[in-house]
Amino acid sequence: MNLAIRFIIGVFSLLTLLLSGSVLLEITGIYDPLNELLNVQQSNEIYWILIGVLTFIGLVALIMFITAFKSSEISERNYQSPTDIGVIGISKDSIESTVLRIIRRFEGMRSVDVHSSISKKTQQVTVDVSYSPFGPSPVQENAKKLQETVKTELESWLEIPVKEVKVHVKHEPHSPKKRERVI
Repeated sequence: MNLAIRFIIGVFSLLTLLLSGSVLLEITGIYDPLNELLNVQQSNEIYWILIGVLTFIGLVALIMFITAFKSSEISERNYQSPTDIGVIGISKDSIESTVLRIIRRFEGMRSVDVHSSISKKTQQVTVDVSYSPFGPSPVQENAKKLQETVKTELESWLEIPVKEVKVHVKHEPHSPKKRERVI
């Protein structure tokens, strides 16, 4: 999550906690913070600061409410290419198996995992590749070459628009060596 968004959510959470705490104090009769707030004169700076804080809480709550019901983009199962006489569909499995076939030509990659998503709106493909490197090959150079090759070959061979190719290099922990058993 973006640092600015985390900061806004943190401030919103703190202010919501303070507001809900003051409402609880009001309800239980322990302290009357709302009455004290209303007694503050409008010329006082604290009054206008509180108005600004409450407005901020309201706006952030409204934004969070609207985004909660906004549908996120759902990936399609097939890429649809319309032609003059019908539609050509290419499945996600076909795209992923093609990417795996391309990756087999590269050296120094193991535990390869491929996922693809097809945007409903733009009909563009995003490919996620993760692998564990081994051997003397330079990792970033190999990953960049992999990105370029996957993008160009998917676009030329399957004739589908590729939005981006994400490559994740992961660490695969070594399993402890198995000992020989004596029977």
